[in-house]
Formats: sequence, C-alpha cells, structure tokens
Amino acid sequence: MNVRPARSADLPRLAPLWRAAWLDGHEGHVPPELMAARGPEHFTVHAEKYLGTTLVATDADDHLLGLIILGDEDGEVIQLAVDGTARGQGVGGTLLRAAEDRFRGRHHQIWLAVVPGNTRARRLYEHLGWHDTGRLIYQSPTATGTTPVPVHRYVKDL
Repeated sequence: MNVRPARSADLPRLAPLWRAAWLDGHEGHVPPELMAARGPEHFTVHAEKYLGTTLVATDADDHLLGLIILGDEDGEVIQLAVDGTARGQGVGGTLLRAAEDRFRGRHHQIWLAVVPGNTRARRLYEHLGWHDTGRLIYQSPTATGTTPVPVHRYVKDL
C-alpha cells in the first residue's frame, strides 16, 4: 500500500469513494437535513476544495483504497474514508498514522469528530490509541445554514 498526496487526476475517484464511505458511516446516525445536503455534488466540490490537504492510499496499481483529509491549521482529521472493498486491510490505520506523521512537531495533539452511531470507526480509533473526550454538538453546514449534529471528539497525543 502506498500513501501519497492526492492529485488533480484523483478527483473523479475521490468524491465517489468519500461519499460512499460517508453514507455508510452516517446514514441513520445524523439528522435528515444533513443527509439531504450531502448529495454527490457536495463531495465533488469539497474533494476539490480539500485536494491540497488530502492524502490517499493506493494499491500497487494505483487503485484508490482510501483517503484522509487534514486540517493543517488545528490538527484536525476532517475526514477518513476507506473503500468498502478495502476495509479490514489496514487502510484506515495506515492513513491515520500518515496524519500523525504529518502533524507531529506542528501540533501536540490531533483530533477528529465521529457520530456516536459509527461504531466501526470508533472501535478503529480506540484500537489505534485515540481517546474519546466526550460528546459535543458540531454545527454542520447545509444549503440553508447549519444543522446541529451530536458527535464524539477523539484526540491523540503526539
């Protein structure tokens, strides 16, 4: 598995992978207003917006296995998405370790938010040494403003 910065040529593959993984982890766990706001166009626009802070995991044939979007300013893991066919193969852990490497020396701690019902992701984070610091309400942008979404904030000291 290779981890590298995302490139413009990856954009047609990034948005569909991100959307499928996002739906898998969020469907039934977030308000309907947020689900309605997360159509394919949202992921296309945001994949391009975050291209410069996205790392991808690929196989030897450059098949996209997963992506991680980083908030360089505050040490946030904005999104982690793994293709459904690549789950259980260490892709998520590899991408999270790449984020830790990128942030080490620039931040003392990194963080991410995860919806309570995404138990698969929460187990992964805890297995990799992330700590749940508790619930908070994240104001998620929608077309008409924001929607409050309960999340758990996970942190890891570097």
